[in-house]
Amino acid sequence: MAKLCVALDTDYEKAKKLVEELKDYPLIFKVGYKLFIPYGREVIDTIKGISPKAELFLDLKLHDIPNTVRNGVMGATQLGVDYLTLHTLGGKEMIEAAAGVKGNTKLLGVTLLTSHDEGYLREIGVNLPKEEFILRLAKIGLESGCDGLVCSAHEVAFLKERLGDFLAVVPGIRPEGADKGDQKRVATPREAVSRGADILVVGRPVVEAPNPKGVVEHILEEISL
Repeated sequence: MAKLCVALDTDYEKAKKLVEELKDYPLIFKVGYKLFIPYGREVIDTIKGISPKAELFLDLKLHDIPNTVRNGVMGATQLGVDYLTLHTLGGKEMIEAAAGVKGNTKLLGVTLLTSHDEGYLREIGVNLPKEEFILRLAKIGLESGCDGLVCSAHEVAFLKERLGDFLAVVPGIRPEGADKGDQKRVATPREAVSRGADILVVGRPVVEAPNPKGVVEHILEEISL
């Protein structure tokens, strides 16, 4: 069964309140720049303290020279996070350096952000079709040591057909009728699972909901069918 990940892209106090409210559900909690840059280890330890059974996903999209990324991955393993993102644009050498020290942390390769489309690729001078660009980066990521990929629901089936099975982490999930926000490539939870998603990342539809528990319960029920 697919897992549900709640992106805690909010302020520290609200994040703590959400984790407390949702601690009894089988969830992954994702921490990104908004919380990690100002609070670092403190926010990781706080989430673990409130919800010790939850998995932790540190979303930093590491992209730098190989040794710098290697050091970053070593730091993440010391925090005890379960998942960590890096950008496949960093290339084979960078990813291999990261994979060599990942320990039990699963490395997730980012290809093309869900806020980007072919217009963006043309803007930066990439003339490949979007699918071919994503496929090339995905292949580099998996062959170099990534445990999985972050990809939109619209690319999951395409990538698994060509690269075989892998841990597919899908952001841009919006329950039926929810606002798309700044995401261009979105899908409902059921659509994403039917296409091969293994982890569904949901942020604003849960974080901004008057009843976060209700939204989480609805999604968990939908992806269990």
